[in-house]
Amino acid sequence: MTNTRYQLGQLGERMVAEHLESQGWDILERNYRRKGAEIDIVARDGSTTVFVEVRTRRNRSAGGAFESITPDKFSTLRRAAAKWLGEKGTTRQARIDAVTVEIRGSQATLTHHRGLA
Repeated sequence: MTNTRYQLGQLGERMVAEHLESQGWDILERNYRRKGAEIDIVARDGSTTVFVEVRTRRNRSAGGAFESITPDKFSTLRRAAAKWLGEKGTTRQARIDAVTVEIRGSQATLTHHRGLA
């Protein structure tokens, strides 16, 4: 991954975390990584633990940010969520969301896709 692409991803994750906090969510963890598992943001929305996949794009020439989330990625997210829940020993209600960030010039549009898996 190029440094510029990494920085774009970090920018998107930071924007999404700030957005979720402004909505009253608690950020529990960022960049959770274990063997074969990665979650961008783990947050609490009321009594629900939410595993958030963040996708950031500058343009749609290669397809939209949401369209870049493949069935394999959803499968990986489900495994990662199960690992996180197992490590924390919690039986909380949980869901997987995606938040896409589309950046055009100096404007950014966030779209929250709830309850994907």
